[in-house]
Amino acid sequence: MRTISTMLEDVSITPELHNTFETIKSELQAPFVPNFFKIWGHSPTALKGIFPAMQYILASGELDRKLKEMIMIAISASRECAYCETAHHAFCSMAGGTSEEITSLKDQNTLPSTNDPKEKAAIDFAVKLSTNSKSSNQKDFENLQQLGYTKSQVMELIAMSGMGVFYNHLADATKINIDPELMETISD
Repeated sequence: MRTISTMLEDVSITPELHNTFETIKSELQAPFVPNFFKIWGHSPTALKGIFPAMQYILASGELDRKLKEMIMIAISASRECAYCETAHHAFCSMAGGTSEEITSLKDQNTLPSTNDPKEKAAIDFAVKLSTNSKSSNQKDFENLQQLGYTKSQVMELIAMSGMGVFYNHLADATKINIDPELMETISD
């Protein structure tokens, strides 16, 4: 039986889709277009809606890219999304994430208490919201602000949490095959 992910080879690359794929590679700073985005080439309109979440929430903003990748690993591991966990493991490594940090994020959905308390609090907050979006409270905001996060950065953490859930849903629903290039990156 063919799954959605086996349709990857059938994508017809138009000049517009080629340009979108080149932009994705540039934004991700990747030498290839991940399967996550390739499959949406079957619906360029949907891709135009999906891609900006990555472009504006993950690839830019005030928060450090490494922190955002760590959030994606923790959320993906907690939601058991193998594709996103693997992809963001690779991108986190490229952004300077250590093997110890990544292992902790995968196994415990957080950083060890010996790590930077500011990063740990941000990850814990994002994972908490990915589990229950109604769980945020005034104490969370006060704690994050006491650690030095601005209101804008707290909002960015909330957006990262939502993006994690959204992208996990899309990857799991399409049963995306993990890219060999990602596997090579995490096995190096």
